[in-house]
Amino acid sequence: MGRLIGIFIFLAGAGLTYYGFTMLDREPPEPELPAHLEGVIIESPPTVLPAFSLLDQNGNEFDNDSLEGKWSFLFFGYTNCPDVCPTSMTVMAGLNKKQDLKDFNYIFATVDPKRDTVAQIKDFVSFFNPGFIGLTGEKVEIDKFREPLGIIYDFEGDTSSEDYVVTHFAAIYLLDPRGRMRAYVLPPHDVPRVYEAMKFIYEYYENQ
Repeated sequence: MGRLIGIFIFLAGAGLTYYGFTMLDREPPEPELPAHLEGVIIESPPTVLPAFSLLDQNGNEFDNDSLEGKWSFLFFGYTNCPDVCPTSMTVMAGLNKKQDLKDFNYIFATVDPKRDTVAQIKDFVSFFNPGFIGLTGEKVEIDKFREPLGIIYDFEGDTSSEDYVVTHFAAIYLLDPRGRMRAYVLPPHDVPRVYEAMKFIYEYYENQ
């Protein structure tokens, strides 16, 4: 009996970790979205990100700890993108104008680090909002960050030159204050739809 109690105490102390969670997390039931909000995917339990290390638009390290304490909107793309990325970043700028979303992080992460230097990233995100965060870094670190989120991308054209296109998954993600992915919205994006969906999800989990 003593041995069994000892094993139980050990497991309880370890938290019975399972898919990045412990029993103590007590994940609430997945909320039921309004029927008209199509293309909105909730992750329950949320996706836990592995350790990664990138550079922000000021050349400072940005890692898992940088996501702690605030809800975050996240979009992956590249600064030479002719249409989808500017459109989604404009939507992010519109979300930032909502009073109840002003305290969120707004993050753009490149999938094209060859061309997207720190300086290039800074110019790009500053165009939409000087307070936005832009991320670049080594390809291996970008892949650590994007793979668990289901971000896929491919290069079209001669990548030995500067003239090529990147095709990529173009969802807007919502990360919780523990840096876990809670939901994403598929394109096409517009401010009213993304705002309604993200506000619904954010308020649901904030009130649990």
